[in-house]
Amino acid sequence: MPSKFHFNVNGVEYVTSDQTISGREIRTGANLVPPSDFVLIELGDKTSRSIGLEEKSDLSAGAARFLSFEGDRVFTLTINERGYEWGSATISTAEIRRYASIPEDHDLFLDNDADKPIEADGEVNLARKGAERIVSKPKEKVKIFVNTREKLVDPGRISFSQVVKLAFPDLPVGPNTSFTVSYLKGPDEKPEGSLVEGESVKVRKGMRFNVSATDKS
Repeated sequence: MPSKFHFNVNGVEYVTSDQTISGREIRTGANLVPPSDFVLIELGDKTSRSIGLEEKSDLSAGAARFLSFEGDRVFTLTINERGYEWGSATISTAEIRRYASIPEDHDLFLDNDADKPIEADGEVNLARKGAERIVSKPKEKVKIFVNTREKLVDPGRISFSQVVKLAFPDLPVGPNTSFTVSYLKGPDEKPEGSLVEGESVKVRKGMRFNVSATDKS
């Protein structure tokens, strides 16, 4: 009985009886016709490369993964000093994280643009001259003040319950205790305000929280 080999294009699984298969055959098998109208990118372990029409891929190691792009140009970039190829003039932050396995607790920067931050919902233009160099760095803690005491917290949003825990780490939370949380020097869209159970706010360096506890018993 002939062996079956698998490959994946744009998230769809395909089966072939050939252990080695050409870029043309992969495109045709995934209904990317005419094959010359598409760029094919093979995804590896924290790397990627373009596959030419007559270039062979070995499927013996397991299901190879590919992405296709309509067009005829390949763009290059590096992420943490590893080389990648891409079939579109732009690549989103989510795609960078996914294909380079960048954890959410790291920020992304354009290394060849004075460490310019890449926004969480942004993208990088790969059509500029030269290969774009992207680096990731652990996110820095944000200094805030809770009841005048300095605290270091993760960037992003902080919840009502997290603020209460910072203010009263040893106070048991029960039905007879209620808390009031207010803040100053918050984000531009709402620099002053209050939080209730279930709410959160984006933290900002130097933000000040005031938390009070009331015993209802």
